[in-house]
Amino acid sequence: FILWLTLFAVASFVNAATLKIHIISGAKEYQSEASMKVFSAWMEKHYDAKFTASWGHDGIEKLPNLEALAQADVMFVFARRMKLIEPQMKLVRAHWEKGKPIVGVRTASHAFQKADNEIFDRQVMGGNYQGHFSDEPVKVTHLVKNHPVLRGVKVFPSGKLYKAGPLAKGTTVLQQGDIGTDNQNVTWVNTWKGGRTFYTSLGIPKDFEKKDFKQMLVNAIYWTDDRRIPTVKKK
Repeated sequence: FILWLTLFAVASFVNAATLKIHIISGAKEYQSEASMKVFSAWMEKHYDAKFTASWGHDGIEKLPNLEALAQADVMFVFARRMKLIEPQMKLVRAHWEKGKPIVGVRTASHAFQKADNEIFDRQVMGGNYQGHFSDEPVKVTHLVKNHPVLRGVKVFPSGKLYKAGPLAKGTTVLQQGDIGTDNQNVTWVNTWKGGRTFYTSLGIPKDFEKKDFKQMLVNAIYWTDDRRIPTVKKK
């Protein structure tokens, strides 16, 4: 009984603590900075969450404020082909090598260079980025209706489909996208070093205007940190 009370108290404390998320942004084509600034402000307003950020650009070699990542619970990546200097790449690797939670959106599948991206995309996130189709309507469908990440999330359309090769063993595909002539896995979860990761190739600017896409990201952030997803937002 005492052990049960102790475990309950620990779980309550973890869920009561403010969730800390660090954003790594740098995808000009998909306006990652604008989208993430609006999303993070919205989430902080409605949930007990605190964001820090490293705002960058495609191919950047040195991100500002990256040291804040060490204190974050969740790393949120929406960046493209960064060329980070080794001391900074070491900080990013340290997060995933500790099995800490990661949420990746859109260009996170090719956020880094060479060997680092092979590990991050193929192993950590469980993906296999193979390019993209042209701009055209994408019908998104749910494949796992009872997964916590999709709780309260209705299907929504998008506007550009990425190509995904065979995923890593152990991934669970949550959503597929269909353009009529082809369909691809677009959203999945994985585990790495005992930690949870989430990736979606969705995330064009218009997706961030959809309440269901935003809810999926909220769910993913809490789920990757193994926290109960709040059912009531802050007033």
